[in-house]
Amino acid sequence: MSATGIEALVCADIARRQALGTAKYGTTVAANPLPLRAWLQHAYEECLDQAIYLRRAISEIERLEAQSNNPPPQPDPIP
Repeated sequence: MSATGIEALVCADIARRQALGTAKYGTTVAANPLPLRAWLQHAYEECLDQAIYLRRAISEIERLEAQSNNPPPQPDPIP
């Protein structure tokens, strides 16, 4: 069974990222000899970047809602 819809798009994105990474670093993730701590540091930094991108997008939505003077109800805070 092959992926369809959004899943197929994600698979294509992964394949593109793999090709870019192999071209940039000359190796695959599987063949890269970095220690586990380094992999975890890379993942942590990517998560920090993701938080910044998400907050920026939320701020943009808030700005657009404020301009329209019709903001939707706020979600409950995350506990």
